[in-house]
Amino acid sequence: MMWRPTATVAVGFCAASVCFGTLARADQANVSAGGVSALQAAGCCRFARAFQQVDWRQPETQRLFIAEAVAAERHFFAAPDVSFDAVTGMTYDGHGIDPQTGELKATGPHPGGVFTFSASSKEGIHLSLLALALQRSDSEIQPLIYTLNEALDVLEKKVSSLEAFDASHPGFGGFLPWFCSRGATNTTPGAAYSCRGLDQEAGPIVPTSGWVSEVPGLDNGQMAWATYAVARVLADRAALATGGDAVRIRNLADRWEQRLARMRSSAVPLFYAGQGRVRAVTVVQNMSQDAAGTPENAATGLAAPSYLDDAYEGELMVLFIDLLADWFGYAEDGIHERPLMWKRKQPNVVARNYTTRDGSTLTVQEGYWFSSHEQWKLMVLPYLDIPLVKQVFTNGEHVRLNDAIDHSVPGIFASSLAPPNVECGTFGGYCNAVGVQEVASQVVRWDQSISPYGAYPSILIDPAAGLAWYNIMLSLPHMQTQTGSIESSDIAGTSVAPILTWDTKATTVLAMLGGTGPLIGSLLKREDGQLLHRFQKVVGEMYAVAFEGKEAHGFGASAELPMPPSTLLPPHSHHPTSDFPSCGCDSTAASAYVLEAVAAASADVHV
Repeated sequence: MMWRPTATVAVGFCAASVCFGTLARADQANVSAGGVSALQAAGCCRFARAFQQVDWRQPETQRLFIAEAVAAERHFFAAPDVSFDAVTGMTYDGHGIDPQTGELKATGPHPGGVFTFSASSKEGIHLSLLALALQRSDSEIQPLIYTLNEALDVLEKKVSSLEAFDASHPGFGGFLPWFCSRGATNTTPGAAYSCRGLDQEAGPIVPTSGWVSEVPGLDNGQMAWATYAVARVLADRAALATGGDAVRIRNLADRWEQRLARMRSSAVPLFYAGQGRVRAVTVVQNMSQDAAGTPENAATGLAAPSYLDDAYEGELMVLFIDLLADWFGYAEDGIHERPLMWKRKQPNVVARNYTTRDGSTLTVQEGYWFSSHEQWKLMVLPYLDIPLVKQVFTNGEHVRLNDAIDHSVPGIFASSLAPPNVECGTFGGYCNAVGVQEVASQVVRWDQSISPYGAYPSILIDPAAGLAWYNIMLSLPHMQTQTGSIESSDIAGTSVAPILTWDTKATTVLAMLGGTGPLIGSLLKREDGQLLHRFQKVVGEMYAVAFEGKEAHGFGASAELPMPPSTLLPPHSHHPTSDFPSCGCDSTAASAYVLEAVAAASADVHV
């Protein structure tokens, strides 16, 4: 659903000495940045249980819930020194919380404290949210996560950090390795070093000690498209800017356009290895040599796989190179090379059948593990505007949700850090090999932890069902904090991973806001209609080849995804001890408020 303002209503509700005040525009559904929701204004941090009896198919329910979710997540995304650095503007990988209270844990051994390192994938999410926030408010878009001043301030600091890093590391060509978000304690060549903490003075960003000469292609594909969105949205605002912010916005637009131009000029020499091969990791031979125009300075890293020929997130870098990169040094602007990238990828787009318990068959794209994480590209580019592609991924979400229902799992599997009682390695470990075995190419190793962001593909396909599944996971014990959702829970609802990360929080928020697919699709069409046509052609043909003849077998699944049965939640989810002491709510009063607010808003809309 698109987030659109509704008619004004006024609702107030009090119960058990808790009052939720006047509600305007369905809880001010077009919530302005910096505002708070009615529930949270009344101290109801634990709002998930208030939505357990609602009709998720009602648009007003979705608007009200998204208002609450966005307001909660703002305590993470819009908080300097929580999710991004107040000095450099660069993201942190995550932030630990106290496992007893749920409050932010500024210091202490892992998982406590701030993870003052990050990667271009986190920058991609941050920039995507900023791009959506900067769209003009009169275009009936989604709620703003940042005010104009907040967004401009972060983008100024971030672009300054990127410019300085590029000047000192020209071999990376404007792209990013894993980096220390506020500098490092010691950068002596050849010596290991640590990223600076919040108790140390911030310095310029530098590569983490394990990435001094290597740069990942997959993560940077995500950041490259987000940079494109930011640069174009800033240019639009600059063209119309008046008053005191006009010069500031124009200067910022120019600087981000230069960042985009830098990436476009260096993407091919840095990541393209010829014969249709796009490097998963590039090793820079001489960091002082500029990446643009020097392909001999780039070598293929020893990562496995070595090349981005997958049909998942890695496709974003392939598309950036195909649609936007400069093919300097290749005949006819790379016209003979571009098809080779898609020829190399084609065998990895595989149709697989899944048989449901009622005996019906669904044809989906084979996953690596079929973790929700693999659908990241759907948030970024307008894949869902291509009918066949949308049907393939709709089928996939039917499989994902039906698998959870069939196995009585109160949520969805997605790669994430696990709770301490789940064995995936040290501290519970990073459970990457999670998903649905029947439609995976690799062995699914773990099935004991779930993460709220597992719902983001479903939110993109069918917001009603996706939000309902997201809410089920938020309703598990200790899955909500004052800074929004938490990393993961075991499937029994007895333990959580006390961590907040970009990957497991921002993906869901970005999906609630519709992703950047509609925005980037409109920008590609406006800038050069052939760019959007090229995207639809190469992606559409790739899926047509893989699914040719399959339309009559296992296709046509309903666009409405299955809702989570209420019986999935363990009984102790409703016990008062299932809340962090810092994040509670009178669920009876809150539930009554939500139901009345939705009813009043719906009635007013239909007057």
